[in-house]
Amino acid sequence: MNKLTLMICPHDTAKKPDRWFRFIQYLNNQLDVNVHVHIEVSLDFEDFHQHLDQADIVYANPADSIHLREQGFSAVVRPLNLYDEVVYIANQDIANPTLDLLDGKTLATVKSMLPSKVALHSLKEKGIAPAQLLDKSSWLGVINSVSKNEAPFGIVYKDTYQELSPNTKAMVNAFAESEENVIFHSIYISPNAMEHRSELERVLLEMNATPAGKDVLQELNIEGWCKTTSEEISTAKEIMMAA
Repeated sequence: MNKLTLMICPHDTAKKPDRWFRFIQYLNNQLDVNVHVHIEVSLDFEDFHQHLDQADIVYANPADSIHLREQGFSAVVRPLNLYDEVVYIANQDIANPTLDLLDGKTLATVKSMLPSKVALHSLKEKGIAPAQLLDKSSWLGVINSVSKNEAPFGIVYKDTYQELSPNTKAMVNAFAESEENVIFHSIYISPNAMEHRSELERVLLEMNATPAGKDVLQELNIEGWCKTTSEEISTAKEIMMAA
């Protein structure tokens, strides 16, 4: 029997990891009887990155996707409805904030993160150029910086912002969200497991056509899977390199 290891981006297993075990169970029920997929849950991103190259299948965020492609992994599918977007935040003392007000102002963000790069690329296309980027080590650091008015505005990863407590959200004013639809998580397969690519792709693409598959997808907040195109990958790479 061929045993395949699946690793999941730690951000996605941090809450309700059981749903991913149900996803694995579904895969094993649908794949060839001679193929068995087992999941390895990472403690954190450091643990995830240390073992990433040893995985056969990976559900990866956009930044890790770049590394996987460099290692010869191939993109199989991505979620139909999920993109990595940002929330624009302002200090509570700023009345009626808009994106135009970011021009010439200090903007707090996590510069190394791909969602930030996409947001800055989008602002540039709109003719909006912050005077300074205040680089923070975490998204919560951005929230704190803007709440203390170290920077009047900030960029926060949308998924992180949505998971904040109401009290933390109240520290700042979230006034806009990006809708770029250009970066996303994807499922990748390693060169060593490439013989199983077509079957894995088939099972995933047909997942939302079965009652059991729909139930699992609903738990994952995924409408269904679609093929990841080379054009989509190229667009994300160009934005990352330009930002």
